[in-house]
Amino acid sequence: MEFARTGDARLIGRPSLSESEDKAKMLIATNYAKKMAADMRLIDPVKYGDHPDNKVSVCARNVAEWYHKSQAHKGTQIIFSDIGTPKPGAFNIYDALKDKLVKDFNIPPHEITFIHNWTEKKKPELFRKMNRGEIRLLIGSTDKAGTGLNVQQRVVAMHHLDIPWKPSELEQRNGRDSRQGNVIAKQFYSNKVMNYIYAVEQSLDNYKFNLLKNKQLFISQMKNNELNVRSIDEGAMDEKSGMNFSEYIAILSGDTSLLEKSKLEKKVAVLESLKTAHFRDISRSRFQLESVISDKTNAERTLSLLTTDESNYKAVLSLDKDGAKNNSIALKGFSSADPEQIGRHIISLYKNWKPLEGQDRQQIGSLYGMELFIVQHKNYTGFDKSGDAEYEKYNSFFAQSPASGIRYSYNDGTPNTDNPKLAARHFLSAIDRVSSIKEQYQKKVDEAEAAIPMLEKIIGRPFEKEAELRELKSELSILEKEIAAKILANKLLETGSTKDTTENITEEKQAVIVPFNPKGNTIVVAHAPLKTRGMKL
Repeated sequence: MEFARTGDARLIGRPSLSESEDKAKMLIATNYAKKMAADMRLIDPVKYGDHPDNKVSVCARNVAEWYHKSQAHKGTQIIFSDIGTPKPGAFNIYDALKDKLVKDFNIPPHEITFIHNWTEKKKPELFRKMNRGEIRLLIGSTDKAGTGLNVQQRVVAMHHLDIPWKPSELEQRNGRDSRQGNVIAKQFYSNKVMNYIYAVEQSLDNYKFNLLKNKQLFISQMKNNELNVRSIDEGAMDEKSGMNFSEYIAILSGDTSLLEKSKLEKKVAVLESLKTAHFRDISRSRFQLESVISDKTNAERTLSLLTTDESNYKAVLSLDKDGAKNNSIALKGFSSADPEQIGRHIISLYKNWKPLEGQDRQQIGSLYGMELFIVQHKNYTGFDKSGDAEYEKYNSFFAQSPASGIRYSYNDGTPNTDNPKLAARHFLSAIDRVSSIKEQYQKKVDEAEAAIPMLEKIIGRPFEKEAELRELKSELSILEKEIAAKILANKLLETGSTKDTTENITEEKQAVIVPFNPKGNTIVVAHAPLKTRGMKL
């Protein structure tokens, strides 16, 4: 931290930085911190030695435990590390782990292999040997072992010695065993595979998990199109999802208050999302209520006009001796009462009628107090060779009520041109629709009357969890003050200040001073069973 602040290379055992190196000192600091979190011997194998609580040692103990536990079934394990890969003549994590497994835990060296020793042509042989249990421990990087390895048949445990930079890389690693075809896990280990992730307290591991958390949150929301989600996973460790990144961060910090803060933030986010959805529903319902009221008013107005038309129509309607409606149509310039002749005349008008200049419609007769019209329509089709606009023209019929102005049509105004007798009754069929149209508008009014009180109830409904949200926000605020006080106290300790820290701490007097842990012990931050595709967890 001091090197990153000052650029003094002596603090990390390096020669003075050049001008170009000084500009990249944060990259150098990150690289050193990454190595330190993995194994101090990556910094200087002479100055720093092995330690029983470093990652290699802790991982070796877990690997050996599962090696012997699964001996009867020849269970296999995969250990991932993107740092400290094999380098001839130099310290590296791969050889250090293998040496410890062989010397301290008596695991035959021929049962341990590095992915770097297998070319693409030789990989099928590696697959066969691991799936037969001849090779039981594979050590590799995400790049070389994260994809394309069909070695899942006997995998009983996975180990992550370092933390990748992208969520997808962790998913790629886990995909080596959480897949169909893991016969040993299914038959002997309740269809579960143990997944170990190793991290050093208060190291770069904490920062990397924080990056993964933020990246995964964004990626998930983008994939699901839920940047404003309605529900958020609580993040508790379970068989479905394992432990989430926020919980890793809290555990790595060594301070449970951060874990509590993470959980409170999630609960607040859930309630805030529900509150947003609640008021969005209210806003939508208010807009819908206004629309329903407007539609109801219009429907009632039209219904009143339709009722008048229906009443007028039925008052003059006449029936023949068989109860059929008489077609007492009167067409201008046509005197025949023969239905077939009437039909032929209507068909002729439909096919041949042309409007006078400046007009597009003409009244052609009357029926039961309704005025009968023919109208010509024009559909634009393009331009002719001379550049003039061309139109497709066609005629249609409608009956209009003088009382209401409502138009009634049948079959979109098109008569039956194949049957003159049916064509003769075209206008009667149009006028006769007044009752069915009236029923439709009555239904609209009834539906609106039923919807209005429901929408009014929704609009007046308060957010039921408002009190809970306020309480959680209050708890979170208090907790944030406590954490801020701890951070301030730690800074004072690190600078060696002797000034009374209570002067610099907020009114939360119960704040606990948490000193930096210099040991940097490796802890297994997760050993949850992995979800396997097609397999019960």
